[in-house]
Amino acid sequence: MTLLVIAGEASGDLHGKEILRELKALRPDLRIVGVGGEGMMPYLDLKLADVSDLGVVGFVEPLVKLPRLLALRKRILEVAKVEGIGTVLTIDYPGFNFSLGAALKKQAPGLELHHYVCPQVWAWKKGRIPKMGRLLDVLYCLFDFEPALFAGHPVDARFVGNPLVEVVKPEVDRETFFQETGLDPARPLVALLPGSRRSELSRLLPPMGELVRGWRMARPEVQWVLPVAPTLGDAEVAALLGDLPVRRVPASRTYAARAHADAALVASGTATLETALLGTPFAIVYRLNPLTYQMARRLVKLPFIGLANIVAGREVAPELVQGEVEPTALARTLELLLDPVIAQRRRGDLANVRAHLGAPGAAKRVAERILLSKV
Repeated sequence: MTLLVIAGEASGDLHGKEILRELKALRPDLRIVGVGGEGMMPYLDLKLADVSDLGVVGFVEPLVKLPRLLALRKRILEVAKVEGIGTVLTIDYPGFNFSLGAALKKQAPGLELHHYVCPQVWAWKKGRIPKMGRLLDVLYCLFDFEPALFAGHPVDARFVGNPLVEVVKPEVDRETFFQETGLDPARPLVALLPGSRRSELSRLLPPMGELVRGWRMARPEVQWVLPVAPTLGDAEVAALLGDLPVRRVPASRTYAARAHADAALVASGTATLETALLGTPFAIVYRLNPLTYQMARRLVKLPFIGLANIVAGREVAPELVQGEVEPTALARTLELLLDPVIAQRRRGDLANVRAHLGAPGAAKRVAERILLSKV
């Protein structure tokens, strides 16, 4: 019995590692072939390619890699035929995986296609829902509101829980964190998370820095900490901060920095869900190139920008967007987050986010459902 698994990028490899571990624990004799990275490698009986061969972004790189992608697609189809594949699990990376899935089903009409991580069709391209509903047999959703989008379509869309609930926890306790950083546990602490991309850093860190500069005199008791994302260099972060009193900590303390802070300013993205799970009152900051932002607003029809608010279905963290990401507005918002009464209410709101992300064990639930199929 053989299962084909395709992960398209590094994040997919992380998800795949957990799912394959559970599959092998439940069915040690299961043969698994596919595309993965370092995490999935120990569980693959036959590796067809590395995730780095699929992980392309932008407009030019996909064209450059197109011959390699087409060759890989051809090889996957050949292996699926030779191995007599009855079930396929694709992980995220919908552009490549859905096209491949359609080709696999055409080649073997009885094949079951499972997909892990629902694309954000609730934010844009809702017209893709009927097509996904016809193509996929099982869709594993990480947010509890996603299965309802596919009501009336043949796909078995099921909420399995979000893996973040298992991994998001402070790396060290409060006492250890303050000892390591030399910060004062008796003084207020604010965590700054300007994002993991250089474009985010260049747009968000300067106004955050101006906030810190202004509070040197207005609120000298406040301390500042900034976890440096692994995708960024400490030197480039330091260059933007100059002599400002912001304690930089490595990515290995990113959860502790937020968990032990009194408030945080967080770039929109997965980091907002992480911060919500850690229970720290925070504001979401979002700033794009003006033209890009206007185009995005035409495509995305949602009342909120931050994932934490989208998941909760209401505002659990204030959002500062575009021109609002400036020192005065940041200061006004942060003052509220540091107010003890408001902070307590916000912590209660954030507990609501966790309730929407399900219980631990997402990977095991996926593995159990896969083993009910035609593997």
